[in-house]
Amino acid sequence: MAVAVVAGLLATFGIHRYVVNKTQVALAPTGMVAVATGDIAPGTALAGVSLKLVSWPKELIPPQCAASLNQVEGRVVTFPISSGEPIMFSKLAPVGTAAGLSGLLDESKRALTVRVDDVTGVAGFLHPRDRVDVLADMKIKSGVDENYSKVILQGITVLSIGQIWQQTGDDKPTVVNAVTLELTPEQAEILNLASNEGKIRLALRGSGNEATVETRGVASSNLFAGMMKPPPAPTSQKDAKPEKWVEVIKGCQRSKATL
Repeated sequence: MAVAVVAGLLATFGIHRYVVNKTQVALAPTGMVAVATGDIAPGTALAGVSLKLVSWPKELIPPQCAASLNQVEGRVVTFPISSGEPIMFSKLAPVGTAAGLSGLLDESKRALTVRVDDVTGVAGFLHPRDRVDVLADMKIKSGVDENYSKVILQGITVLSIGQIWQQTGDDKPTVVNAVTLELTPEQAEILNLASNEGKIRLALRGSGNEATVETRGVASSNLFAGMMKPPPAPTSQKDAKPEKWVEVIKGCQRSKATL
């Protein structure tokens, strides 16, 4: 009897070990990743309270991802980062960049602010990181008084509207009196002159529109060209053709017939 009990226990133990070995899942190697504890707006300097370290499977860790808080603490964010998103070096400004609007600028670009209103500023539907074309309207001094309109800059990034330089997620129109644009030094010169010599207006682009379109511009005299036909020129007597006729005689009656 005792032998049977021992044999049963051994068999049960053996079956248990077999099942455990067959069902055991091998643990994948992991690594530490720095992630955001909340949404982080562009221009913000990363701090300890906005970051935390979590363990991720190594095969899922993106390249160029921060593995410690010391690597990114104090760095300025250039693109929006969502809560729980890994901190990528590609979304950070160079080391030493100050927080604020200057941290959003490309190394070769400049920030220039222009005055707008509810019309020139696309009725308040502009947001930071939108892209716009700039149109200029000014008078031509060429003997006649007329205005000329031309697209002078294309695909320009909006850095801020008023003093708002981060995406808020609010799609409601915000009418402001100034818009700051990201420009090359040459583009800044063009916009500065156009805004002083005439009027400028911003045209909002679609998010995926990267096309550059060459335009001729339009003058005020071109708006109605061809719509009003000039009156026919009077015919001079010199150009008139001589009349041809013959005299018809019937009995005592004479008449003139034109050919």
